[in-house]
Amino acid sequence: MPDNKSELKALKATKYTSTVRASSAFDQLRASGYRAGLRILDLTDRLRGRDHELLPPRRYRRFIGNGDFLKVGRQITDYMQEELGVGPSHDVLDAGCGAGRIAVPLTDVLGEKGSYLGFDIVPHAIDWCSSVITAKHPNFRFEHVDIRQEIYNPDGKLSAADFRFPAADSAFDVVAMVGLISHLLPPELDNYLTEAARVLRPGGQCFATAYLVDDKVAENIAQGRTAFTFTNDHGEYYVHSKEEPTYAIAYRVEYLREAAARYGLHLRREPKPGTWGTSTERPASMDLLVLERD
Repeated sequence: MPDNKSELKALKATKYTSTVRASSAFDQLRASGYRAGLRILDLTDRLRGRDHELLPPRRYRRFIGNGDFLKVGRQITDYMQEELGVGPSHDVLDAGCGAGRIAVPLTDVLGEKGSYLGFDIVPHAIDWCSSVITAKHPNFRFEHVDIRQEIYNPDGKLSAADFRFPAADSAFDVVAMVGLISHLLPPELDNYLTEAARVLRPGGQCFATAYLVDDKVAENIAQGRTAFTFTNDHGEYYVHSKEEPTYAIAYRVEYLREAAARYGLHLRREPKPGTWGTSTERPASMDLLVLERD
């Protein structure tokens, strides 16, 4: 990540595509201009034959993260198939599904006996997924949850620290938390681990990406040798920005391991390291971990 000021400036541009609310007339004007530019790029893609029937417009996928939307989604679901054994009859819950980055490739994996439920705090992303993906694949459902989040949904009515997943107990084989843990403070992380354990069947698995810190990565952070900066050290976790603390959070591996164990989840194997914590080169990948319900 660049320095905090430049990163937060870029973050404001992200807000313009992730919320329908704007705080001033200037923000509304800037948001309209930003979205208009993205619509032009969408039109260019269609004219050049780069479109895909389940690819959301740029204004709906801009807030999700960098990289090729379809390519990254396919890489994630390939990992889920190879490492978690996800197949046609599995039931998958996608916490923080965004505009369907893993839902789209999962439509080629899950059959009629399987199911998918995704939820997210960004309403227009959920609306798009419901109107396009669910229309073609009725076993794929999407729900908007009005959780308060300082970046993407500052006026939300619910708290992530006590939010209940919109799912029954022991209803899923897999819970995905892709790009989610890095936005959760400790009380919120505890709740999401509790909920993941609740909705998973015995032996079910929680697949997540995160910024994980061991002693070596902690040393790299202190010396500025990581792709993303986490200079605000809170002991068990690190925060990138004091102004926007939930923008990016890194956790000590042992803290996350112990937190998961409290709710009947254990690491199936040691996390697969990404590149963010050992190099300053970008783009950089997050760490991968798989938790299994006892």
